[in-house]
Amino acid sequence: MGVREVFEVLYSPVKAFKKIIEKPDFKGVLLILVLVIFSMVAVEYVAASKFLLETRTPDDENWTESTTFWASNDNLSLDDVDYKAGNYSVKSFVSNGTSIWMKITDIGSFDCLEDTGYKELFFWIKWIHENGVPSSNATLRLFSGSESSYFELDLTGLISTSSGEWNNATVPLGPESQGWDSTDSDWKNITGLDFRLAWLTSTNLTMKIDGLCFRKYVSPLETGAFSGAMIPILMSAAVSFSMNWILWAGILLMIAKVFREEVGPWTVFFVIIGYVFIATVVYTIASAVLLSTLPALNLPLADGTYVSFHEMLYPYLAYQVWLYLPLVGEVWIAVLCATAIRLLRGITWGKAASISVVAFIIRFILRFFFGV
Repeated sequence: MGVREVFEVLYSPVKAFKKIIEKPDFKGVLLILVLVIFSMVAVEYVAASKFLLETRTPDDENWTESTTFWASNDNLSLDDVDYKAGNYSVKSFVSNGTSIWMKITDIGSFDCLEDTGYKELFFWIKWIHENGVPSSNATLRLFSGSESSYFELDLTGLISTSSGEWNNATVPLGPESQGWDSTDSDWKNITGLDFRLAWLTSTNLTMKIDGLCFRKYVSPLETGAFSGAMIPILMSAAVSFSMNWILWAGILLMIAKVFREEVGPWTVFFVIIGYVFIATVVYTIASAVLLSTLPALNLPLADGTYVSFHEMLYPYLAYQVWLYLPLVGEVWIAVLCATAIRLLRGITWGKAASISVVAFIIRFILRFFFGV
């Protein structure tokens, strides 16, 4: 069986299946298996280039699990009762003061300039004023080499207006981000941070910081994660193809017997049905093409990623079509199966179609409800 007959199933299935039935050859199915695997790898490659995974530094809450890197204008400590991430938050308390600050240094140098640099700063912050009065001034500084060189951002709109409430903030970084004032600083060299809150009158003040980290979004292609997952991808594609092939052939054989139709030796029938899965190659490649037209998305580590991912992509027509491609592919496979059965035993098109439709319904139920 030549390559031509394998692809002929796509554009002239009647002619192709007549040849295949006359001389069934397992080599054709093996060729289709190889093509399915390559097309699945293509889909995974495109997806890896489009969906950027969040990378955090530090990735273990290390900066807020110890006071080692921190300094404050009064009492500095760890709070093991009131925290949002890990086991502690870093806490500063000022007695009868008008301002409170906490800074972290000696954390290394962070590049927030290059395309591969960090794009966001994330943190939880809580302030406590003895009388519940909001601060009159709130700033964040990013040191660049020294404490006299820094970027400064007004935090007023990013922190809670209520005393004693945790609030999380995601601050954009880099030359294209808005709101930063610069004093002889360089986005390519961020070496520390400083949180400052100020009030007009003196009182007891508390500030807590937790979950502090720099974030960027990186393609699995850049991190090597895609290469590391290559063997599982290949195995998954091979297993998926084999399972679909076995299930379709087995279900068709069973339904044919219910309709009191003999399809001949099951080994021959099994090989013939294998040829219909050239359709899988086509719709898988189509899936890769559709994914390639979508914009790159940043996927955070937070819960509910899939929901936001779906919501972000749903407005795109290519994504909407992509969602239904597997169903279209299964319908196509059912049509090709009906053609093969019709030509194999010379039964009517109506009976062949009925067998294939029932098999399609059973296959759909197995996939939808049982995931096989």
